[in-house]
Amino acid sequence: MAGYNKFYTWINQDEFEKVRERLKKKGNPLTEETRIPCRVLRPSSNIDFVPPSAWYGFCKRRTSWYHRSEQTGKVLLVSGSLQHLSDFEDPIVIMDSDFNPDRFPTVEEIAPLIKSDEYRKRKPPEWDQCDPLEKDFYQKWFERHQSDAPFDFDSILLSHSANHANFLDPQYFITRNGVKAPYSIAGNIHVCSSCLEFFNIIGSQWPVKYVAPCIGAVLFAHLPTDQYFKVETPRRRLRQG
Repeated sequence: MAGYNKFYTWINQDEFEKVRERLKKKGNPLTEETRIPCRVLRPSSNIDFVPPSAWYGFCKRRTSWYHRSEQTGKVLLVSGSLQHLSDFEDPIVIMDSDFNPDRFPTVEEIAPLIKSDEYRKRKPPEWDQCDPLEKDFYQKWFERHQSDAPFDFDSILLSHSANHANFLDPQYFITRNGVKAPYSIAGNIHVCSSCLEFFNIIGSQWPVKYVAPCIGAVLFAHLPTDQYFKVETPRRRLRQG
């Protein structure tokens, strides 16, 4: 997906109406995403916003991390053009990348990740309350794309958890120009709610991270299954945070 760029920022709700009116006057009306936050990552989207209520939507369990993050209660603005967010200092950018890990860690290697203090502290209680319908969803997707391997739902859920843990207390990362950059530890079938990493709900402390789209981002945002995306947060924003 060469040339892909999305820019975003988080704003307080009391500022939002002023921002929406200002953008409308400039000829940039906002489109609201009410249920599936990752849909704002579609290449075709112009400028969208995600209200706090959307994190209770279709992916309610999977996006419950939002409610325990520094973004709680804020509105997410996302645009494919930096010009639309010119009133904001240092928007965060999501772009295509050529990154690929040499290999994915094994189940045995990732299991210790979910024992980290940071993961246990941040994990919302809803995260472990998986709806049985989700198993059917993942099994159908798995068998469609990996029919040569046995379906192991517990292993998939472990990978989902360990992947988030790796952005909280990274054990799998690369270092470029002296900067630690964690990355998704599995492909799209074995990662979940990648919107959390894309939008700095998890991993906001890293100036660079590499994120693989989850199944939802593939289905609803039309992102590719075989590509990592680079999420770059300006250093000044990190210092201010």
